[in-house]
Amino acid sequence: MNTIAEKIQRSWQLFNRSVGVIQEHPKLLVFPVVTGVLTTAIALFFLAPVVLVVAAPHWVAGSTIQKLADSIGFLRFQSGGVFNFHIQTLGTAILAFMYLLNLFLAAMASVAFNHQILEALSGRPVSVSAGMAAACARWKAILLWSLLAGVVGLLIRALEERLAFLGRIVVGLVGLAWSVASVFVIPILARDPTLANPFKVLSRSAETIKRTWGETLTGYAGMQGMNILVLWASLLLWVAAGMAAYFLGNAWLLLAFGLPWLAALIAYSYLASVASRVYLCALYVYATDGVVPTRFDGHMMHSGWKVKKA
Repeated sequence: MNTIAEKIQRSWQLFNRSVGVIQEHPKLLVFPVVTGVLTTAIALFFLAPVVLVVAAPHWVAGSTIQKLADSIGFLRFQSGGVFNFHIQTLGTAILAFMYLLNLFLAAMASVAFNHQILEALSGRPVSVSAGMAAACARWKAILLWSLLAGVVGLLIRALEERLAFLGRIVVGLVGLAWSVASVFVIPILARDPTLANPFKVLSRSAETIKRTWGETLTGYAGMQGMNILVLWASLLLWVAAGMAAYFLGNAWLLLAFGLPWLAALIAYSYLASVASRVYLCALYVYATDGVVPTRFDGHMMHSGWKVKKA
């Protein structure tokens, strides 16, 4: 059995190999930004009337914007500066549409991202436009999956809010099982343009997990654990800097350390999220084809997770 130190060392090696793929294909760092821009733009477009009502209620009182906000029912301005929060039927429909649209756009960007990761792992060049073109070619399958995932997410959320403590635990376990079963859905959508049925996509993802008895997720979970360790270690450094600033009576010392610490933590978190996705795609390639992707070591792959023979 591997010791904790060996697991941490292996996770660090996997992280370095994933970062190596990113270094060879730096355009991979652009895709999460595309996802954030798309979802933020949609949210701002639909929430703009509400923001105006909150930020400048006297400017929009009695205007078309106020009437639109009232019909949606998010927020209503009354005399005396009182806000009455109440969602109308139209507002509920708009929220549901925003939720599903955000899921769809995020899934589109994720499929484009994973498609280009798979290209990079095969030694081919990476292109943002090529990734988006591949995602657009699969838009029907992505839309169907987004609808299924959205409905399941809403059902799980509704059940958690209505059930008692034990019921919430059961629903939480169901949600965990759903998350595990669907972990390879995006790589499947990115790699197989002929598979459109969302239930078949989910089934194939679950079969991949089942065939490997979940061992393919060991390294992925290890990388997440390593990221938590890095976070806690950085917090200890922050505490040490705070103590030094206190005993030296110099608050500027804390600020001088805090800004670079925050910037480094944000940069590492972003890089780690991209590296985790690279590694997850590498897991999928190895689990389905038995092929060791570029930049990854065969011995490392075999020692960490073994695809069981049929």
